[in-house]
Amino acid sequence: MIRRRLRSRPVALVSAAAAVLLLAVAAPQSASADTMRTFNVALSCSSGLPYGLSVDNGSGWYYPDGSSYASGGVKYFSVYIPATATALAINTGFCDNQPQTPYWEGYRYSVTPGTSTISANGNCQDMYVYPGPFVRYCSLSSVTYS
Repeated sequence: MIRRRLRSRPVALVSAAAAVLLLAVAAPQSASADTMRTFNVALSCSSGLPYGLSVDNGSGWYYPDGSSYASGGVKYFSVYIPATATALAINTGFCDNQPQTPYWEGYRYSVTPGTSTISANGNCQDMYVYPGPFVRYCSLSSVTYS
């Protein structure tokens, strides 16, 4: 009995230590989460309404969290981007009457890091480049901080 008790103690200690280590590794690190800022853009397309807003602020394209609504021929997006972003480029999944364009040739803009809201107008133009495919150019104008 005494031997059995001595053997089970190290096993219990190792199991407990493994559980604590697993929780420490699996738990998200809230301290490393980037502070976010709002990016509002009124986006239009040359061929109709845009569907989806993707953003690249230097670390690759992604679809940021947020919301949108359409009014007339413009779609209004309010999304969240990292406050540390110093560059910004936009794209849309596709525009009405135009298939998804695999070639993006838009513009990248410098933005000031911070927590203020960025507001802008955006436009995406789908163009046929002879003899190749359609190319999308997305641009921003009237960029303001508030």
